Amino acid sequence: MTQPQDFRLMIGDEPFDPIQVPAAAEGLAPARKPTIVQFSAPLNGPDADRLKAAYGVKLDRFIPNLAFLERLDDATVARIRADFLVRSVIALAPALKLASWLPATGTPLNLIATLFADADLTAVGAALRALGARNVVLTDGRPLGSEQYASFALDDRAVLPQVAAIDEVVFVEPEPEREVTDVPSAEVFQSGRTGGPADDTIWRPGLHGGVQIPGLHGEGQILGLIDKGRLDLNHCFFNDPEESKANEDHRKVLGMFDQNDIEAHDHFMFVAGIAVGDKRGADGKSTLHANRGGAYEAKIVCNSMGDLFPPISRKYVEFLDRGKKAGAFIHSNSWSAAVTAYNADAVDADSFSFKNEEHLIIAAAANTTDGVSGNGAPGIAKNALCVAAAQAFPNHLTFGSGRNGPTTDGRRKPDLMAVGAGIQSALLNPTTPPGVYCDIGLPKGPTLAATSWATANAAAAATLVRQYFTEGWYPNGKKEPHRGVKPSGALIKAVLLNSTVNMTGIAGYPSNTEGWGLIQLDRTLFFEKDPPSPRRLFVKDVRHVSGLTLMTSATYRYFVSNRTEQLKITLVWTDIAATKNSTQTWRNVIRLEVEDALGVKYLGNDIDPANGVSNEGGRGPQDFVNNVQMVIVDNPFTGPWKITLRGSLVFEKQGYALVVSGG
Repeated sequence: MTQPQDFRLMIGDEPFDPIQVPAAAEGLAPARKPTIVQFSAPLNGPDADRLKAAYGVKLDRFIPNLAFLERLDDATVARIRADFLVRSVIALAPALKLASWLPATGTPLNLIATLFADADLTAVGAALRALGARNVVLTDGRPLGSEQYASFALDDRAVLPQVAAIDEVVFVEPEPEREVTDVPSAEVFQSGRTGGPADDTIWRPGLHGGVQIPGLHGEGQILGLIDKGRLDLNHCFFNDPEESKANEDHRKVLGMFDQNDIEAHDHFMFVAGIAVGDKRGADGKSTLHANRGGAYEAKIVCNSMGDLFPPISRKYVEFLDRGKKAGAFIHSNSWSAAVTAYNADAVDADSFSFKNEEHLIIAAAANTTDGVSGNGAPGIAKNALCVAAAQAFPNHLTFGSGRNGPTTDGRRKPDLMAVGAGIQSALLNPTTPPGVYCDIGLPKGPTLAATSWATANAAAAATLVRQYFTEGWYPNGKKEPHRGVKPSGALIKAVLLNSTVNMTGIAGYPSNTEGWGLIQLDRTLFFEKDPPSPRRLFVKDVRHVSGLTLMTSATYRYFVSNRTEQLKITLVWTDIAATKNSTQTWRNVIRLEVEDALGVKYLGNDIDPANGVSNEGGRGPQDFVNNVQMVIVDNPFTGPWKITLRGSLVFEKQGYALVVSGG
């Protein structure tokens, strides 16, 4: 039975039907005002093109259900209200522009105002100063795929309604508190164990024809790190005898950007060491230090999160762009905002990811001991990979640290887990010796599991996944440079998720505690070796320009030849950023349907948590909320399997990544 369309607007504290809101009187005012336009049905491509041409609407700020936020003058409001596709047109009440998580008391208020794309920054700055705002910083993030922003301090709470009444303002929220979320762990994310045979990791996959397979160590890859403070380049994991400062010729650190917080910090040192740390010998080659990073041959570019705060007030998207310009495609954040709302950092993460399809943002879940109610940005962004912490081997399938999900709109976060305990990495020497030093050990302070350390391990794993594709190891499991491709962020994310294993120490799979489980790359990445791997890999990486549209579909086939290997099908898409203050953040939705060789059907994310496999029949309710979808089948029937992707609700072309692993 078809469910009736829900027309309530998911914005503000309570959903409401705009048809019940009295329409404002239409005048002849030329000023363009914030206006919500709701349609009677999903728009297809030709409909959207006609509306844009006829009324000048942008259709870029989606509000569930079936609505968009626009700036329209009175004459345009009158015309569009009469359009046969339009159900309702109402003004955006200034009260809906104020974040519900604004503190109830206290001043000054450090605030961020998101502005319409066509706002006059100079005029907005003048209007804010006229209301008493100070430390006004205006940012145009549009060239970076983000928003226009105004950051400012306000000493008088009484003028908040007047700030919200500025027509160019979309949303006002507090500047978030951002908290850092304080080897064998690298072997665990590669093969699920440590201390085993040397030829049993992604670093050393084994032999083929009696010759050692070179493996993956991060060669040719650059990782962006955003953390607290800066690195001490005298530490042996990062030093370069030829270059005393970070620059493009440095063997490890291509750049360090910091203005507010210019001191070396333990947290940044430890995180960077886990991800890419590597001690070099006199010959310039790795000494294969026992506590080297998971992607120890990769390079990094560093941003200090202190610059996100006043008086510098950089925007998160600017940090991402700095990393991009230095050549980074993976951006690691071992920190989390102290608010659980889909805020400016989350929007920046999703906007940047959608515009820059080859990039992936990885971020920490909040720690269990952080004293917050849930996970925050950037990890809760739709397109980010949110990481919680597992214990160290041999207890790596046991929970370590991380706040349970879901997000406030019901999405599964954290996404997965990596080891975040029992790790020894780079330590800052407090005496700041003049020469190179090599202090290595457990983190200072409590040595409990931390999502910060798990995030660094996940970022290293992502770096190795990217190298697998850029060097041409897919599809034959051997390095063939002519087959090298630049994978999308969605594909890297999908491979990581496909590689996960159920955390046996946590009840239910998947769950709001472990997400999809612990990273184990050898479950998905395979190499041509002796004896042959029992698992195979199939991927499709489709960019937005070739993506699905409303009610279109794509079909793929995978032949299962070995019933003893679990079949795992993972679909990930990089969704468009949601409008701030929306209580539902999804926009584009793809339906994953799978049919086995005997005609048995399965539906994405229709999984029995008691046994962690998909329900037969494919009759469960469709998951509209998550842009990660899975079908998992134990003992799959041999023969051809059909995989169908359908654009259930797609407003423009939507790219995707499909990863299938099995026998």
